[in-house]
Amino acid sequence: MFALSNPKTQAEATAKDVYEWSGGRCIFGSGTSFEPVTVNGRTHAPGQVNNVYIFPGLSFGAAMCRASGLPDKIFLDAAEAVAQTLSEQDLAEDRVVPHLDRIREVGLNVATATVLGCQRLGLASRPLGTTAAEVREALRALMWTPALSDTSKSKL
Repeated sequence: MFALSNPKTQAEATAKDVYEWSGGRCIFGSGTSFEPVTVNGRTHAPGQVNNVYIFPGLSFGAAMCRASGLPDKIFLDAAEAVAQTLSEQDLAEDRVVPHLDRIREVGLNVATATVLGCQRLGLASRPLGTTAAEVREALRALMWTPALSDTSKSKL
């Protein structure tokens, strides 16, 4: 069940309603966040299906390999990268996307898939490696990482 309307007050159904109605046998994703729901002793963590899982990594990968275009196949590769980032814990909680605290990992995996797809299709004018591991490491080196200076830390 994908209840994608925003805001939460406009959602087609709540996670609680859907999990309870199905006896906990559904897969639920929404356009807004919902709290975990426990049904029959099992806790389900509803996923917020949101473009934050695709577009930052897709854009980063495309920019870093200087892609000349992004056909539909690249978006499918990106979606598969999100799904492949699901952990055993995510799957145990019936998440449809990885937990948001792993968004940088998701973005790196999406960027890697984007670059590999663009290279495979001849759309990348800046190759970043021949294997997924090489591309991932090249992208990791290019990723911006926020860092506070000692002065900034002391002001917190």
